[in-house]
Amino acid sequence: AQRLWTSPLPLSSMIGHEKELCNIINEAIRADAPGGMRHLATLVRGINTLCVIRRPSGAVNFPSNGICWRGGGLPAEHQTFYVPGKVYRVPGFLATSFSEDKAEEFLYRAHVLAGHPAIKWVVHLDARGATQHKYRCRHVDLVRHSNTPGEEEFLFAPYSVFTVKEAQWSPHATDDTPHVVHLEAAIDNNKESMELPLAPWY
Repeated sequence: AQRLWTSPLPLSSMIGHEKELCNIINEAIRADAPGGMRHLATLVRGINTLCVIRRPSGAVNFPSNGICWRGGGLPAEHQTFYVPGKVYRVPGFLATSFSEDKAEEFLYRAHVLAGHPAIKWVVHLDARGATQHKYRCRHVDLVRHSNTPGEEEFLFAPYSVFTVKEAQWSPHATDDTPHVVHLEAAIDNNKESMELPLAPWY
């Protein structure tokens, strides 16, 4: 399942457009269409066995200072959702990286190739989780079997909970001067409200 998630090969012939499988999976989760969920659930369950785990301290891959990174694009109409203090769930897997440079690469693609305002997400975990089990996020882990080595992908399970800590909006959100939004990841999704709003874009 991890190999499928990290495949860089686009699929096109049967669905009419070229997208990587990870994007197609997230689109299907967001759509929540009953007809496809039975089949999707099998694949999502396989990927989730990676995310929903808390390894013993000796086997943990933990980001430096408890910070991981995500780069992408954010249409202007969704800025108002991300206000400090907002607590929400992400309706899909959320891929981050231990590497800020990798996030820069993805926000470059989103801005230069797709035309979106560029954004850098800075995701903060409780830094005590590096050594203390009780503070370790229960629904994220490093992708250990990847088709894209070097990405250092740190993958959050669908419907993970985040709180907006700070939003720095750039007047010209290019790949050189992106928006920067700081998020705090919840330690346990199951302890958060099921009535939280869903992110419109991530």
